[in-house]
Amino acid sequence: QDVESDLVKPDIYEDAPGHTIWTAFEDLNEVAEAMSKVLGDPASTAIVWKPQSEVPVTGEAVGTLMKLLDALDAEDDVQNVYSNEDISDEDAAKYAG
Repeated sequence: QDVESDLVKPDIYEDAPGHTIWTAFEDLNEVAEAMSKVLGDPASTAIVWKPQSEVPVTGEAVGTLMKLLDALDAEDDVQNVYSNEDISDEDAAKYAG
């Protein structure tokens, strides 16, 4: 069965070990129910912030931003951290950790 034929077309990405599906907030329940019929019950369903545009970050700013995001993520009171940076794989590897 093609889930997309009966619904607003969600963005579906295969990830190991499952799928990531992006859809509009108002379509979440409908899409989750339809996907459950095709793929089985999801491990999780969540509302997350997805940016409409990304900001390129390069050089030393990547290291600074990664430290900030890591510090926010490490805080017990912070549940999720979302951002809209666009970092090259090379810069991400260079400044990781």
